Amino acid sequence: MIKISQATSDKESPEEEEEIKKQLGMEPNKLILSWKYKDVDKKLTYDIEKCIGCSLCKEVCPVDAIELGPVPEIAQGLLDESNPKIMIDHEKCCYCMLCAIVCPNDAFHEHFQPEGRIDMNQFPRLGKFYKIDEDKCIEDESNEICQLCINSRERNNVKAYHKIQQECPTQCFQIESPISGEVVLKEHMLYKCDPSGCKACVNICPVESFFIPQSAEDVKKYGKIACNEDECFYCGACVNSCPDDLIIVDRKSVEILDPKTPGNYPWVEAWIKHIKEIIRERITKGKPPIHIPLIEEKIEKEAKKVEETIPQISEEEKQQLREINDKIQELLKNKKVRYWIKDGKADKVAAELDKLLNKMTT
Repeated sequence: MIKISQATSDKESPEEEEEIKKQLGMEPNKLILSWKYKDVDKKLTYDIEKCIGCSLCKEVCPVDAIELGPVPEIAQGLLDESNPKIMIDHEKCCYCMLCAIVCPNDAFHEHFQPEGRIDMNQFPRLGKFYKIDEDKCIEDESNEICQLCINSRERNNVKAYHKIQQECPTQCFQIESPISGEVVLKEHMLYKCDPSGCKACVNICPVESFFIPQSAEDVKKYGKIACNEDECFYCGACVNSCPDDLIIVDRKSVEILDPKTPGNYPWVEAWIKHIKEIIRERITKGKPPIHIPLIEEKIEKEAKKVEETIPQISEEEKQQLREINDKIQELLKNKKVRYWIKDGKADKVAAELDKLLNKMTT
């Protein structure tokens, strides 16, 4: 392991002799953050290749140690996949392992020494990103029939789940998100979208939810770009990848599982609070469902306003106007009046119209 840097925190108290020591190391396609205090060693491994750029880890981090990297550039192929999609400040990191708990693609791994000193089964966690129809599954007790999904069940790994779902011989394995929500495309701004040249959202999506409509019928139905939400798990990678900020992921709820090992743990409430940061805007601001009005809707709304400001007339008044119009049309057909119009005698025509109107309104 190549050591990048090392940091030592201030002592926790004047009497404390031990210090918390942190360091950051690298292995091929991995960053390794190390933390040591007394006889406890913690390691957090970030797998660059597995990271999908969703930033759920950033949203739950209690010390703001995680920032987004160049996700749009990586998604567009301007930078290769060896570049990290997130940046971790190892000096800020408190090694709580929340990032490992919420990561949907197993990009974070936690390690503790001595083993068993910290039991992650005592902490709440994000729900699973899959479901299995037990009636269809052909797995037996010895796992000798089908082992397609066995190794991927323990830790969330949506890229693997997408492949397993396609290959499952009985179609019993399905992606199911613990996060509910909605993907909203900013239709009034989609003129900026260049799906053929960009493809950032298509490239970044780990379950291939985004697609570019090909046929004329599909283009008419979906537009330039579309998202199939049947498999979408609302991770937000598409939002982070779009260079023109054309996508919104509106998360509505999140499933949080209780600790596997039952107990009255003092940290449970704090962990649940931080996991709920995934839907922070909705919780703290009471944010209503996002609605992007279309141009047609705006026009219709404004038209209604104009209509309301125009004085409305009764049916009787409308009939009276029709009768006046008929009389005027009849007058204009009069030979004498037509000669006046031809000779430019507008004053005589106006005088004749005044006589007619006075006669009809008195």
